[in-house]
Amino acid sequence: MILKTLRLKNFRRFENLSIDFHDELTVIVARNGQGKTTLLDAVTIALGTFVGAFDLGKGKGIDRSDARYVRTTERVSSEQRYPVEIMANFSKPKMDVLRQLMGAKNKTTTKDASELTEYGKQLQALMRELSDDPLPVVAYYSTGRLWKAHKDMSRKAVLSESRAMGYEDCLSSASSFVQIQQWMTKATLGVRQQEEIPGYEQSNLPAQVDNIKVTVEHLLAEEGWRNFHYSFQHEELAMSHPDHGILPVSLLSDGVRAMISLTADLAWRCTKLNPQFGRDASVKSPGIVMIDEVDMHLHPQWQQRVIASLRRAFPNIQLIVTTHSPQVLSTVHRENIRLLGTNEAGQMTVSEPLADSYGEPSNDVLQAIMHVDPQPPVPEKAQLERLTELVDQGLSDDTEAQRLLAALKQSLSPHHPQLEKVERSIRRQRVLGR
Repeated sequence: MILKTLRLKNFRRFENLSIDFHDELTVIVARNGQGKTTLLDAVTIALGTFVGAFDLGKGKGIDRSDARYVRTTERVSSEQRYPVEIMANFSKPKMDVLRQLMGAKNKTTTKDASELTEYGKQLQALMRELSDDPLPVVAYYSTGRLWKAHKDMSRKAVLSESRAMGYEDCLSSASSFVQIQQWMTKATLGVRQQEEIPGYEQSNLPAQVDNIKVTVEHLLAEEGWRNFHYSFQHEELAMSHPDHGILPVSLLSDGVRAMISLTADLAWRCTKLNPQFGRDASVKSPGIVMIDEVDMHLHPQWQQRVIASLRRAFPNIQLIVTTHSPQVLSTVHRENIRLLGTNEAGQMTVSEPLADSYGEPSNDVLQAIMHVDPQPPVPEKAQLERLTELVDQGLSDDTEAQRLLAALKQSLSPHHPQLEKVERSIRRQRVLGR
């Protein structure tokens, strides 16, 4: 299942917007408040009837608050516009979806999403017949994935639950890390029991646990963290580091915890939905996954690796992510990037960047793709521009130029790259002038 296009009408800030998605990876870029998260939320609603077709899945609909507000007078008053529409096109299999909210007292329609609903029901029926047909992973990871958590699992038979458990809370904005920890706790005990006590049914549970461990370690290895496991000593999930020893996940940095939480949850869903793949569940499972601010809490060096690491760990999953990071954009091709912006008429637009991004320096990406000057708007910026102008005119010995050079050396540092560049120009001019 691959999402090809999405069209929104009167959904939140969008009057009319169409966006197409790359089959493997789409990175959405925009300024704050321009609608990146709104697009991801719309995708979750488009997928709602598919998830809701499974016993443990809960779909999403359009809320009344999602209707676009339009100012009706010169005063502050405004009214909501209906109908609100979310249209989506899928391939593998080909399906068209239309979900509408016709008014404030209506519910989100499902009749024009019947193809997607039936596809989910067919997979549910095959699952009940104990078929090994793969189930597509669907998951949404919001910016609240580290702090907002679901309640503990109330069920006891966590390990023997249906494969459809992989769809539980998959479209929620809260973290499922508590559920993962409970599953890993019982799975670790289950594996030990199978190994030590004769008579217990042998299963592929060890392979399922291995899949989660291997996937998490793949994403964390370059940071030095390894051996993701349930610690009986700490009574929670833990990892080991050559410099820090074994530490519970709760004590790790926000960046490390955010990546562990996301990766472990996604690997767990792959494992639950497709246990037939064993320790290859993450690598072989198909699906559609949305990640808001994929660079959240990550050091710039890690930001340069995160997309490639996710693609290697989950190569058959279509990733739709948002970012503010030029480091992330410098690792993806421009055909994978979608820029949200506004045209001269004030209408929201989506476009691919004209400039190349892959392998480009972050400063170049910041300027060419994100249209942000790499030099911050500090007061010295205008002085530096004036000094550069004077030097380019051959007036480096002018009193104003000398005064600006001395002042900037004091406020910026003599080793500031642009000051060093200006001084090289001055020296070159003096040599040529002899």
